[in-house]
Amino acid sequence: MDVSDASHLGGLLSCSVQPQEQRWGAPAVFMPSKRKRSDVSSMNGGGEGANRGAAAALPTQTPARKHNSFVMIDGHRGVYYSESWKPNGSTLYLPVRGSVLANMDKYDQISFEQGCFCIGDETGRFQQKAQGQAINCWRYSEQDRKLFVSLSYFFTNCQVFQEVLNSLECL
Repeated sequence: MDVSDASHLGGLLSCSVQPQEQRWGAPAVFMPSKRKRSDVSSMNGGGEGANRGAAAALPTQTPARKHNSFVMIDGHRGVYYSESWKPNGSTLYLPVRGSVLANMDKYDQISFEQGCFCIGDETGRFQQKAQGQAINCWRYSEQDRKLFVSLSYFFTNCQVFQEVLNSLECL
C-alpha cells in the first residue's frame, strides 16, 4: 500500500484549526538494579563470626524486570497511521488494521499534535477531515543530519489516545 501519494487530495489540504505541537526528548536510559553479591558468605573467614548473621539478614532481591518498550495500539477504535508525514497538515492518515505493538525504542523523539487531519480509506483515497490528536515518532537521519517523522499515529477517539499516553508514561 503506497501512502506517499497524496496528490489526489485537491484543495482539501488546509484546515482552519492550527495544530498545537509539544515535543519531548527520548526517554532516559534504563539502568538495571545492582545484583546481589554471591560471595558474602565467603568473606571474613567463610562467613563465621558477626558477618554470618548479617549475610542472612540481607534481603533477597529478585532479578530486575526487563524494560518493555512496546505500546499497544488498538486499530479497531479510530486509529490511523502515516509513514509520509507532512508539516502543513496535508498528511493522509490511513486506518490501522487490527492491533499493533509499536516499538518506541526505535524512535529518537516523540511529539504530539492536536488539530484537523486528513483521513483516507484502506486504498489510500481521501475520505474526510477529522479532529483529533496525533503522535509523531521521529528518527535521526545520519545522511541528512536531521530529525524526520518516520511514523505518525492519528487518534479520533480521545479515550484510545489517553490509553496510549498512559502507556508511554510508563516507559
